Amino acid sequence: MLSVRAPYPKCGVFPQPILGTFDLETAVMSSPSTKTLIWAQGATDRIGHKPYLERLLPHIARCSDPDFEVRFHTTTPSVTTVHAVSEFRFSREVIRAAVRAEREGYAAFYMNHFQDVGLQEARATVNIPVLGLGESSMLHACTLGRRLGLLAINPAFVPLHADQVARYGLRDRVAGIRSINASIPDYMAGFASADRKVPLQRQFEDEARRLIDAGADVIVPTGGLPMMMFAEEAGAAIDGVPIVNGVTVLVKTAEMAVKLSRLTGHVASRAPHSGYVLPSAQALEEFLQHG
Repeated sequence: MLSVRAPYPKCGVFPQPILGTFDLETAVMSSPSTKTLIWAQGATDRIGHKPYLERLLPHIARCSDPDFEVRFHTTTPSVTTVHAVSEFRFSREVIRAAVRAEREGYAAFYMNHFQDVGLQEARATVNIPVLGLGESSMLHACTLGRRLGLLAINPAFVPLHADQVARYGLRDRVAGIRSINASIPDYMAGFASADRKVPLQRQFEDEARRLIDAGADVIVPTGGLPMMMFAEEAGAAIDGVPIVNGVTVLVKTAEMAVKLSRLTGHVASRAPHSGYVLPSAQALEEFLQHG
């Protein structure tokens, strides 16, 4: 029987144990809040990724301003395979979750999944800010240095990240994309055991230094797993080069997006050539029923 009681601060994500035999979705939706709500969508599962979530969720709580509450939602089955069809499945869930978030009164939606699958479609579907871990991390990293080094969880992700770099117009700002050779179970073991973390840390540092030698002055781990494993502590760096914790960046970016949307009235461009025109009621209903 699984039961985890994390020491969340008063402004935390969950006022009760977030993992256990109860349904997470029911737990997070059953407690009313007077705070501004942000929907965080993970590609993770509360059972298979328990060691990761035990680190991730308290960190999100510590990062959140007192007026905001981030409610983290898992995906079952989680995205555990590196394949386009798995990413496509999650992108569909992202769009559906964004619609639900808007209808249930959330002020913003973000996905805690670096590949940002479904990001553009979700942004074109709802009228609240929609953010992705990959886009937010890389754009913030551009404010810290001149050239970024992307360090992936696994070699199979490298072409996906290359596509993201091109999509966001950052080819001239990226010194390289490298990876360590690890699996999801390797990371879970590393979160659970300091000894099991050592070989992952060594790989990460070796590959980061290769990126630094290629000209990178900011390192961006490409996922919540390496972000929380190698950049959880403030000031994380290798040889003076900052390591971006996009989990932190995304929480604060979502809060800022809410505040800016209230001040400016802008959520996304709705010009026809932007690709973000909202769908008709019929198009949205057809997607929800058959998509």
